[in-house]
Amino acid sequence: MSEVNTGSGMRDRHLRSLSTIGFVAAVAALIAVGCTAEAERGMEAPYDDYWGGDGEYTTVSDPIEFTDEPYDFTGDTPIGELRELIPDQDDEAVWHAFSSDEPYPVQDDCNPEFGGAEQAPASLDELPATIEGVVTLHPRYFENSTFCGSRERYYGTYTLQDASGGIHVLRNSRIGEFDVGDRVRIRVRAITREFSMEAVLTFDEQEVLTDRDSREAIYFEEIGREFDEDEDLYQVRRITGEVVTEATNQNFNEMVVQPQDDPDVEWLVSLDRELGTRGVGPKEGDIVELTGPVVDSFGLRMLIASLGKIEILEAAN
Repeated sequence: MSEVNTGSGMRDRHLRSLSTIGFVAAVAALIAVGCTAEAERGMEAPYDDYWGGDGEYTTVSDPIEFTDEPYDFTGDTPIGELRELIPDQDDEAVWHAFSSDEPYPVQDDCNPEFGGAEQAPASLDELPATIEGVVTLHPRYFENSTFCGSRERYYGTYTLQDASGGIHVLRNSRIGEFDVGDRVRIRVRAITREFSMEAVLTFDEQEVLTDRDSREAIYFEEIGREFDEDEDLYQVRRITGEVVTEATNQNFNEMVVQPQDDPDVEWLVSLDRELGTRGVGPKEGDIVELTGPVVDSFGLRMLIASLGKIEILEAAN
């Protein structure tokens, strides 16, 4: 019986070996057929015969319409009045305020481990407030903010501007239903200051009032001086000059631009992560015209998140 069992096992192993060889042969046949099919579709034919001619290089177009005519509208609450509710940085370096109808659950110090100052979210009768403005920064800018001891990452931050001014809107989604030039209305439920940043912290009832064929032209003011906090914060400005420091991964995608006729003036310009990763920013020595909102983030700087806000007037040799 043992000899019969042994013989049966050997026969089974032999059959399995044959099956394996057959499987390998079948795969090889499929590969050969695949290669033949590729050849039959013309992959071995001359390049231009198969594709119909030589390839061409092209550039990405991202047109944005600009205007020097100021906006003539606000929402129910002008953005400028909303920002007036935020205390000065000298009074409150870190500050949060919620609607009195929806106060923050923690009434006292919400970050007792922070030794700089007490952080007790305020309550404002003026909130909620409805604001309306033109989107001046593509809604994918990254902001890393701290709220009551919790580090929050906002991947879809953008800026809104009306006739009275502009403001940051913190948003945590990179998927946007709108773009630069769209007119957007939101109901503001909380606002914040974190050192130099003033922003809408929470909102709802977002409504896009335009479509891709009816977007607003972006209002800008052209300047030749350095950025000024009182004049330029959250406003769109246009600058023209030479790139003296190129934006790279090593400097957090930040450029330094100088007017050609005034080397004593310098502008800091930050490209967003998408443009920085794609390597499409201006090069050192390029003469550029840049248009974008100015924010205060460890110093005043212009934010650029759209190719349409960059025009290279003269490329470096």
